Amino acid sequence: MFTVIILLGVLISGVGLWGFILPHSFTAMTGRLAYSAKGLYWIFGFRLLLGSLLLISAPFSLYPTLFYVIGVLSLFGALITVLLGTENVERYVEWWVQRPAICLRVLMLLCWLLGVVLVYVSYVSL
Repeated sequence: MFTVIILLGVLISGVGLWGFILPHSFTAMTGRLAYSAKGLYWIFGFRLLLGSLLLISAPFSLYPTLFYVIGVLSLFGALITVLLGTENVERYVEWWVQRPAICLRVLMLLCWLLGVVLVYVSYVSL
């Protein structure tokens, strides 16, 4: 289970690094993903998978509180993604696109950090 979390952490940190280095390319891709119902379900599924894995593996981890917090936030994000619907997610993405690139870079740096923390904590817990 920790191996899957490590792989998801690598994916998260890779996306964060991509958004940090190439923010305009990243917003173009995420815009296309968020504007489709299928893309919205992919986002929902990823958040649901990550949150579920973190909550299930938390008791076996060396940092269970961290796993519980990130897992609950991920499940909450999945729920919000579905409840908002395609139209509201489109407006949210448009709002982010209009922000200066430095705002997106800071957010993507936090995304990269989250991925690195997940990889490290999962690796230590193996």
